[in-house]
Amino acid sequence: MRRHGPKPFLDDPDEGLSPSTSHPAFVAVAPPWCFDEGDPSAPFGSDDGHDTLRDLEEWYASGGGDEHAPGRVAALVEDWGLVPEEVWDRDAAGVRAWLDADDAHIRFLHGEVSARLAGALGQFKIAGHVHPALRSWAEQALAMAGLLEEWERGTFGLDPDPAPGERRAALASVLASAPQPGA
Repeated sequence: MRRHGPKPFLDDPDEGLSPSTSHPAFVAVAPPWCFDEGDPSAPFGSDDGHDTLRDLEEWYASGGGDEHAPGRVAALVEDWGLVPEEVWDRDAAGVRAWLDADDAHIRFLHGEVSARLAGALGQFKIAGHVHPALRSWAEQALAMAGLLEEWERGTFGLDPDPAPGERRAALASVLASAPQPGA
């Protein structure tokens, strides 16, 4: 299964995440904090987001194609086994109940949210477009991130912080500006 189309934009292992090694379409719309590998709220700054991006880069470097990138991300997330797939189909009350059932669930769900966002935004960064399945998963992840923030505020009594909502809106804007493959 060989990749078709232009050469992918891959980070230099010595330089790390950089606009200079990213597709120009992604660079044009991504806020500067999207390139901060030390920021856990940036798409590639958490361990899960970073690992997802690096896995996609390996995929593209070995000749993996755009059409199979969603399967690559799905296999990675499945291997991690963090969140049962049915949790993503639950309503807000069902997700809250799952979070309340085990202290580790919050970490697991954050990890999968990060991976889903990094899958879509990583493909945009590497290839200049986003597969419809990756876009859908990232949109679900953005909605889930809002629910997680609300749950954490209620559970831990945290004061509302506008930054996460602003960042979600910025990521939604970046995602909305990404063309589909072949567009």
